[in-house]
Amino acid sequence: MKLPKLKLHWRFEPTHRTALSATLTLATWLLTAPPAPAQPDPGPVFTTPESTIPAPPRAADTAASAPASPAADAEEDDSPRRARRHPRFKSDLWLPLPSVLLPGFGQYFQGDWTGAVYSGIAVGGALLQLQGVSELINDDIDNASAEDPAAGPVSEDPSIRKILLGGLAYQGSGFMSAYTSFRSSVPRFQQEDGKYLFLTRSEPVGDLLISPFRFDHLLQPTTFVPLALLGGAAVFLVDRDRGRHKGAHWTTSPDDFLFTGALAYNAGATEEAVFRGWLYPLGYQYMGRNYWLANSAQALLFGAAHYNSESNPVPWPQAALGFYFGWLAYRNQWTLSESIFVHAWWDMILFAATVATTREEPASTARLRFAFPVPL
Repeated sequence: MKLPKLKLHWRFEPTHRTALSATLTLATWLLTAPPAPAQPDPGPVFTTPESTIPAPPRAADTAASAPASPAADAEEDDSPRRARRHPRFKSDLWLPLPSVLLPGFGQYFQGDWTGAVYSGIAVGGALLQLQGVSELINDDIDNASAEDPAAGPVSEDPSIRKILLGGLAYQGSGFMSAYTSFRSSVPRFQQEDGKYLFLTRSEPVGDLLISPFRFDHLLQPTTFVPLALLGGAAVFLVDRDRGRHKGAHWTTSPDDFLFTGALAYNAGATEEAVFRGWLYPLGYQYMGRNYWLANSAQALLFGAAHYNSESNPVPWPQAALGFYFGWLAYRNQWTLSESIFVHAWWDMILFAATVATTREEPASTARLRFAFPVPL
C-alpha cells in the first residue's frame, strides 16, 4: 500500500507566528547586555562527580617539585579510580559527532558502558516511530472522509505523535550522548594539552534533565523578563485569534498540553546540551577564545537546524535566541541550567499558544511530509 501523505502543521496563524517571533526575539536582544569579560584561564579545577582533578602544573612548579612518594605511585596504579577520571580515549569532535547519529557510540569507545542507556532510548524511539508509521499505513488516511469525525485533525492523530515523539527520543539521546562524550574528555584535555581551562564547572546529565524545573531561575531578570514578555504576547494573540473565530470548533484538550510539554522539555534539555554544552565551547576553544565569533557561529548553526523550506525558510528568530542562550551560558560560567530553563519554557509557551488556537479542519486536506527530525 502506498504510504499516505499527511501534512504536519501547527494551526497558529502564520502572521501571528511571525509577529510573535519578531517581537519577542527583538525584546530578547534588547535584554542582552554586553558580555562579561572573559575569565582568565583558571588555575582552579574541573570537578567531576567522582573526583576533583587539578589543572596542569606549570613547568617551573614541575621542575621544583619533589619526587613522587610511594603512596602517590600506588594511587597512580589504582586503575578503577583512573578509569573514572580519565576515559580510554579523548576527543572533542570525532567521538561526540558520531554519537549524535549513533547514541552511545562515544561512551562505548571510551569504555563507559552507560552508553547502553542512550542506545536503549534511541532504539525505543525508533520502534515508536515505526509503530506510528505502520498505524498510518493501516489507517489509510488518504481515504478518510471529511465528514468522518473519527478522522479528526491530523495534528492530533496519535500515530503522528508517536512518530514525532519517537524521533525526538532518538535525537535527544544522541545529543546527550555527544554532550557526555565531550565533557568526559575535558579533564584529559585540561591536563595533557592545557585546553578548555575555561570549563571549571561540570554539569552531569542528571543536572541538565532537572533544569527545566529549577524555578529559582525566575528570580533572575534574564529569565523572568523574556518569559513574561513572551507570555503576555501569547495571551494577547490567542485571545485575539479566538475572538475572530467565535463559531469555530476548538479541539484543544489536556493531552495536547502534555504532548507539547514533552516536546518543549526535550528541546530545552537536549538542544542546549549539544549546542551550548558541546559546540559552543568547542568553537570558543578553536576560535581564539573569541566570544563574539564563537557565540555567533553556534547561533547560526542553531538557526540552521530549524530551517524548513516551507514554514521557516529564514530562521533568524531561532538564531537570535541561540545567541541569547549562548550569552546566558557564558554569563553563568559555561553552565547550562538557566539557558535550559528559559529554552524549555519559551517553547512551552509558544506550543501552548499553538494548541490553544487549534480548530477542527477537514481531514481530507491532510498530507504527511517525512523528514529526519530536527530540533523544535
